[in-house]
Amino acid sequence: MTTQNNPTPGSSIGELVAKITAQFSALVRDELKYATVQLQAKVTKLGVGGAILAVVGVLAFYLLTLLFGAAVAGFATIMPVWASFLTVAGILLLIMIILALVALAKIKSSKQNVVDPKAGLTKDVDAVKKGFTK
Repeated sequence: MTTQNNPTPGSSIGELVAKITAQFSALVRDELKYATVQLQAKVTKLGVGGAILAVVGVLAFYLLTLLFGAAVAGFATIMPVWASFLTVAGILLLIMIILALVALAKIKSSKQNVVDPKAGLTKDVDAVKKGFTK
């Protein structure tokens, strides 16, 4: 009795090639199915992680608001409430200005890095040409 996966001693080359081709096709299909399952699991985990990070971002915003309110309340014990709001706003404005200046300095320094893919490709082509001439 002959099975599809086990060749018989009298099998022809054509039959053997057909069996190998069928087995290879099945292997490729199974690998694609496996990759799809893995990708679906990864996307699901990324989606859940992203949603949790979004919730964390919203809660962090509320926490920051509470901290600023606490700073205002703390300053209100030594000065009028309106002055404590202005003090906290001034401190935040100072922090924002410092961060903006640091960001602008980084942006200006990035102009030193020139992106020139043509030069890199030219070097690669030249290296290949030199390799052929040897």
